[in-house]
This record gives sequence, structure tokens and C-alpha cells, in this order.
Amino acid sequence: MLLITFPIAIIEKSFPFGSFLLFIILFAGLVRNPKVPYFVRYNACQALLLDIALIIISYLLRILPIVELGSIIFIFTLSIFIYCISQCMYGVEPEIPYFSKSARMQI
Repeated sequence: MLLITFPIAIIEKSFPFGSFLLFIILFAGLVRNPKVPYFVRYNACQALLLDIALIIISYLLRILPIVELGSIIFIFTLSIFIYCISQCMYGVEPEIPYFSKSARMQI
């Protein structure tokens, strides 16, 4: 598993805007590609939208450094991750308020 993610880590760390480049590659390569199955595109789009939300929240936490809020956001993010994994294992689209609707609009 580690060998699969190693090229992604190299892209992200070696270029100045590596995370942005990775975002563009995932969006163009997965979300907008009709040859990729719908379930994969939907989950990739939701993951990208959640990533954008977490980036915005991390910038807000730099302005207002509240330690307890960071812990709450971590627990909330972990619970979303576990929920999405369990729903995907059953073959059901995970319904996350606001994110699921936005993901469907992008596909």
C-alpha cells in the first residue's frame, strides 16, 4: 500500500505547488473523466470538496488558535472518514450534507 502512495507523495512534496497540481490531476483525471465509474468519481469529488473545507478551516485556526476546536475538527473529520468508508463497503453513496449535493453537481 505504501508503494502505491509514494509517487503521490513525491509529486506533492517536490513541486512548489504540488498539492494544487495534485488537486488538478485528481479533478481532471477522475471527476471529469466519464470513463471512470460513477461511484469512484463521486467519492473523489467528495474527497476534494472535504479537502477544500479542511484547508479553509486550517487557515481559520491559524487566525484563531483554539486548541479545543482543532481536536473537535479532527474527531469530526475522522468520523466522516469512518462513515464514508462504511457506506462505500456496503455500496451506498455516502450522504454528507452540502458536500454530496455539490459532488453530484460537479459530475
